Amino acid sequence: MKDHGEDLPDLDIVTPYGVVTRLPTSFPIYDAELDAHLDADLFQKGFEDAEAELCALPLPWRMRLATKVLDSPPDPDDDEPSYTRGYRAAMYGYVRHGRR
Repeated sequence: MKDHGEDLPDLDIVTPYGVVTRLPTSFPIYDAELDAHLDADLFQKGFEDAEAELCALPLPWRMRLATKVLDSPPDPDDDEPSYTRGYRAAMYGYVRHGRR
């Protein structure tokens, strides 16, 4: 068997019979708390602001706003990416689980 050494990602398991790649699971492989680029307070503020904005709208407009926000990519030059991630997370949650 060929020695794969260090060139395999962490998801691969090498056995005597070959290489097994684990499939994605329902839980994150990496701890979100270890995300050095995420400011948890700004993320929460973005999430809460999006939730407040959605709740202030009439029910038929909520889905429209959420899908419109998610249809456009986030600004790559965003000064507060953690806030934007929280805002978009709330919109995604509404699209996935909100009342239709």
